[in-house]
Amino acid sequence: MKFFPGCMIHNRYPGIEKSLYYVFENLGISISPLNGSSCCPAPSITKSVSHDLWLEVGKRNIELADNDTIMTACNGCFTTLFEIAEKTGRGDVRHVAEFLYFDVGIDRIRRSITKRLPLRLAVHYGCHFFRPGEYKKFTSQERPNILDELVEAIGSQSVDYRYKMMCCGGGGGVRAGATEVSQDLLEIKLDAISDEDADAIVVICPLCLNQFDNGQKELENSRNKSYGVPVVHYIQLLAVAMGMEPELTGIQWHSISSTDLIEKLVKGEMVEE
Repeated sequence: MKFFPGCMIHNRYPGIEKSLYYVFENLGISISPLNGSSCCPAPSITKSVSHDLWLEVGKRNIELADNDTIMTACNGCFTTLFEIAEKTGRGDVRHVAEFLYFDVGIDRIRRSITKRLPLRLAVHYGCHFFRPGEYKKFTSQERPNILDELVEAIGSQSVDYRYKMMCCGGGGGVRAGATEVSQDLLEIKLDAISDEDADAIVVICPLCLNQFDNGQKELENSRNKSYGVPVVHYIQLLAVAMGMEPELTGIQWHSISSTDLIEKLVKGEMVEE
């Protein structure tokens, strides 16, 4: 199995990659880097500019795996590579969240953790995880449950909130090209999450992480709205539940860093052997 990091994880959130390797090592699943890979490329921006370029660059990345399974931890990378694999009939592309859910299984994840994390978590799936439904038929596009159950497997509570399935405003070029719209969407999401007093927001995409994380700082400057809700990738939480020190996951380097959250991650509830 080959890990495809994409641009955001390598350049902004390397702790996600470190956490992923830790998790797979603990599960006894062999995974190595997809050497020589490039940008996936982006499923919305690149594809809208040049479909041929999007297709050829994506095919090249798939071919680098030499028929091995490609694992991603990014919704955008997953969409591009998965769709191209489906269209061309070449390559096996998986997202770490659906792989953990379907191939590893909730029961095995529960058995693999060394401490439970009793947190109230607001999960955000991200648009590209299960859309377009034409290709991604592994879960409901309207009422998915994969991330909620993965969160509960590590001893946390997935809190329900209004606008849970709404876009965060970070993808599709919205954040870069329509800043006001992007901030409107983010503000609506954060207002709803704040109403539920969540300890953190859990995502499965580094672009969504960037939107929720850095976007909070931007809302504070542009709209005088202060939330202070930490944002983490699920694989970082799972790594901590399996025994990884929180600081090794890189959570403390996120824009919204919470001493309270880190203390809760350090402590947890030890699982009796």
